[in-house]
Amino acid sequence: RVLAAEPALQVVAPMANRHARAAFERVLANHPDAATLQPALRVIDGNARTLMIASDVILLASGTATLEAMLAKRPMVVGYRVAGLTYRMVKGLGMLKVDHYALPNVLAGEPLVPELMQHDCTPDRLAEAVLRWLRDPVAVARLVPRFLALHQALRQNASVQAANAVIQLLETGPDAPATQPETDEAAHGHG
Repeated sequence: RVLAAEPALQVVAPMANRHARAAFERVLANHPDAATLQPALRVIDGNARTLMIASDVILLASGTATLEAMLAKRPMVVGYRVAGLTYRMVKGLGMLKVDHYALPNVLAGEPLVPELMQHDCTPDRLAEAVLRWLRDPVAVARLVPRFLALHQALRQNASVQAANAVIQLLETGPDAPATQPETDEAAHGHG
C-alpha cells in the first residue's frame, strides 16, 4: 500500500534470525503482489539499529524496539496484535491498565507516535500512518526534539553522576555518607 503511493520507496526488513527470515520470506512468496514488492524490498540479517538510523520512517511492533527507534530519533508507526481470545481475556479481566503501549508514548505520557493496536492494526491504517510521516516533514521536525528531550531525561547525566561518585569515594573514603552528586548543569553554572 505504501509502495503503491510512493513508487520510489526502498524498504529494508532486518531479520532477527534465520527462522524469522524464513517465515518472512514464506509469507512474502505467497503474497499476491510479491513480484511488485521484490525490487523495492531488501531482507537482511541483523543490523536493525543501523537501519533505524538510516530510515525515514520505521514500522515496528510494540516493544523495546520502539525505545531504540526513539533513541535513533526516527519517526515510527507502532503496531501490535495478539490472538483475539487473549485480547478479550486481558480486557475483560481488567488486566490492561495502560493508556499507551509504545515506550516513547509511555515516557512522554502522550501519543507522540501512532499506536495501532489490535483491531486498529490493519494494513490500511498502518500504511496511512507511515505515509503521514513520509509526507509531513514538519511533523517529523517537531518529533525529533521531543525524542531528544526524552533521551536526555533517560540519561540523567549518568556519566557526570558516576564521575562525581568516584571523586567523592576517593576524597572521603568508602564509609562516608553519600551526598547528592552535582548535576552537569550545576557544575557549569547553568541552573
